[in-house]
Amino acid sequence: MAIVVQEEGKRINWIAALTVAVVVIVIFAGLYFLLFKKPELIEVVVPGRLQSINTLSQVPFDPEAVVNDPAFKVLRRYASPVSRTNTPGKANPFQP
Repeated sequence: MAIVVQEEGKRINWIAALTVAVVVIVIFAGLYFLLFKKPELIEVVVPGRLQSINTLSQVPFDPEAVVNDPAFKVLRRYASPVSRTNTPGKANPFQP
């Protein structure tokens, strides 16, 4: 009669190994898409209303000419300017 001595092999935790493999794959895929993948360019068609803004932005504007214009000087102020007599809250909001 022979005695067979067999060492018990180490058991592999398959769930932990699978989790580590998925995490490594996700990290490498994220690095690939973040660093190496070139994004596709999207062509945007500008609406007609926005195309006219370009011509409007190139119009020269002189504030001196507006202020010194006789039509501007004829304008009258009908309302008094808003004055703040009291300020809301405390000067130091952290003070009790």
